[in-house]
Amino acid sequence: MRPIIVLFVSMLCLPAMAQRDFKLTEQRNVWLASGNAAALTTFGDSTISQATLSYRHDGGKLHTMSEGKREDAYSADVRSYYRLSADVVAYGSATYNRRYMSGAAGSMLMPTLRLMPFDLVEDTYSNAGDKSMETFGIDGAVGWNVWRNLAVGAHIDYTAGTYAKQRDLRHSNTLMDMHTGVDAFLSLPHNSGVGIGMVYSRRTESMQFKTYGTTDQIYYTLIDYANSHGERETFGTEGFTDSKNKLPLLSEHIGVSAQAKLNRVFADIAYTHLKGYYGRKSQYSASHEQHHGDNLALHLRYDMTQRAERLVWIDLRMTTERLTSERENYRRTTASNGTSAIYYEYFEPTKMADKAQTYGSAALNAYWKPSGNIYLWHITGGTYYWTRRQTAYVYPDIYTASRHIIAPFVSARRSLATRGGSLWSAEAGGTATMGSYRQAAAHAAITYEMPVRGTSIRPSISLRYNFRQATDGYNKGQTRNTLSITAAATF
Repeated sequence: MRPIIVLFVSMLCLPAMAQRDFKLTEQRNVWLASGNAAALTTFGDSTISQATLSYRHDGGKLHTMSEGKREDAYSADVRSYYRLSADVVAYGSATYNRRYMSGAAGSMLMPTLRLMPFDLVEDTYSNAGDKSMETFGIDGAVGWNVWRNLAVGAHIDYTAGTYAKQRDLRHSNTLMDMHTGVDAFLSLPHNSGVGIGMVYSRRTESMQFKTYGTTDQIYYTLIDYANSHGERETFGTEGFTDSKNKLPLLSEHIGVSAQAKLNRVFADIAYTHLKGYYGRKSQYSASHEQHHGDNLALHLRYDMTQRAERLVWIDLRMTTERLTSERENYRRTTASNGTSAIYYEYFEPTKMADKAQTYGSAALNAYWKPSGNIYLWHITGGTYYWTRRQTAYVYPDIYTASRHIIAPFVSARRSLATRGGSLWSAEAGGTATMGSYRQAAAHAAITYEMPVRGTSIRPSISLRYNFRQATDGYNKGQTRNTLSITAAATF
């Protein structure tokens, strides 16, 4: 609580700058959400920045093995759009997140929504313990209008992190996740334009496994190819959970993107091809797995109304991923030339899994009743969807499973401005998840935003409560409660 108070009070000493809604500034200009750095030149407002600091507590019986019985999370971030000159616009952000989970087991990999080639899983609670995860990210982009309506740009997004379990079998992970790209943008008449880009990303998660406790206990890890099928490995000095070496899981993506806007219609498409491996690619060390795949992402926007008194638009998003993973087959050999050198002879790999998933959303956003640069009403509604089909090849058997969910949602926010310039906002909403998993969720939040005398800065503080309950399956009736508090300022 003390860091939140310090940040909130420090906002009173910041210099005067323009007052606006940071989130709405990003949303209403669809080019800012496209990832095309050259299109930053479409940013028509003056410099705008936002800083936030938040704390979140989760508790309840409804949780995965990886989430644990209780979770506490802290986060801080600052982000800004800055016009350096009439032709150059820059964007920058820095984020920090830290999570503590108690009574956790499950996956030993850092959580992600993307398809992974395999998973390393503690599939019982017999050795559950406390886990901690920490990430720090820096994101920067610049767009430069080089000639008439032509702009070029570049961006880089770098994240570093750690993930560790404090009970045997212990794992200590380090993450390096980098995304880069170069882009071009051509502005056309009638609120139109086109953009193209090339993207490259590299993600490396290195894992170290060890024990500090008694050595007579045997620890098992499930090498989950897909659908909780694979092979069970005994912890030792070889294999996926090698105690002697720090093993990297590496994936590289390279691809292209294209965007186009014609008056009120916008389209953004991106394709990437990925390849990677787990282990060390060397004749003198073991590589355990290799994988390859393709990703396709699509975003469509239709601006129904873009007027000062009302904003209404519809977003359609879809991402499709396909991934194939293969188990490396090798033989460990000792050199016959009189030395003790050990090298590995590799043979044809064996397919482990084929995976495919598609997810996205269809959403409508509506803002109306403006008060200065703030809208007093905001309603959003739509549906999320997700489907996944995976096949695990565990000789001589093949296991195929499909999962899908559809989750309609709605949320509304009402703000009231006071005579002194302060702003009270109340928000409420709900989600119903249907399909392979069934849950009901609801949230409520209240925010107080106030001006700083003599400036245009608006610090705010908000309290939010989320509730989830499973409505079928073995965990029917189990609930999860989340409470978060956030201090922020837009300037």
